Amino acid sequence: MVTAISRFPRLAATPASDDVRALKLPTEVPLTPDSPMIALAYRCLRREYRALLKQQRQRAPTPTPEDVHQTRIATRRMRVALKLFGALLPRRATARLTKELRWFAHTLGAVRDLDVHTEALREHLQTAGAVAAQELGGYELALRRDRLAAHERLHALFASERYAALMASLAETLDDAPSPAALRRWRSFTIRAGAAHYLKPSRKRVVKLGSKLGSKSGAADLHRLRIRTKRLRYALEFFAEPYPALEPAAKAAKALQDVLGTLQDVYAGTARLRRYSALLRKQGGDGTLPPALVALRKNQLGVARDVRRSFRASWPAFVAAIGAARKLVA
Repeated sequence: MVTAISRFPRLAATPASDDVRALKLPTEVPLTPDSPMIALAYRCLRREYRALLKQQRQRAPTPTPEDVHQTRIATRRMRVALKLFGALLPRRATARLTKELRWFAHTLGAVRDLDVHTEALREHLQTAGAVAAQELGGYELALRRDRLAAHERLHALFASERYAALMASLAETLDDAPSPAALRRWRSFTIRAGAAHYLKPSRKRVVKLGSKLGSKSGAADLHRLRIRTKRLRYALEFFAEPYPALEPAAKAAKALQDVLGTLQDVYAGTARLRRYSALLRKQGGDGTLPPALVALRKNQLGVARDVRRSFRASWPAFVAAIGAARKLVA
């Protein structure tokens, strides 16, 4: 642990050190397409840092699924901003923050997946009937234990020196930034130039991959499309302040991301059912799932089929919205 945090500024391992993390904000004037691109980059990063800090201050001893979800969103957005605007930022600090935010996001993702699957099981139980509910009891108990363990790991993460050091390093990197020297270096690189530079490759990657996929495409390809769509959506939202007309395209990207996210949730849930089947086999059984769990799996696969059809049906509208956005920043 000491090695893991030695690259970061030292900070007491307590969430109460908000005074240390408070940012000295430069005057935030409205940004236009002719403003420096570096000003927008830091504004995006500070916004996500403040979102993380807000969740930290409001966090209950046991975070709710919504708490975890909002923290995860802010973390994902910050990771995308660091990757997208990396050339404008301090290289070593960006590399360290990217690594630590990946670690943080991994734990958040594990908790979020369990929260989503638990909710899916609860919805299924409402219509499953008494016999099925009894058959599902063992799986529900196992899921509850896994979820409790994941929340305990998350609680330990928030109390760790590594997390405190991450927040301190974020504050140090963003404090009173960008510097006058950085502004001078990048003053000729405007938001107008940045929008064309950053949005075009992201849009092309999404459209190129999505145009090849159909209702029978593999889970790995659809997952890659979801990741690329997420990055495009956040990039569009980052540029929506100087380009408000990009908001419809950002909403279209969010809608596609949500559809593909539902598909990913289903795949994560069915993978958990496979692991439970392996556990039953390890405990001396033949690995055969009870009928109620087989029905749950079929229900989830049915959801996946519906989502695949929905994806294909909504794709043309998404491409049209993204095409309109392209003309705004060409």
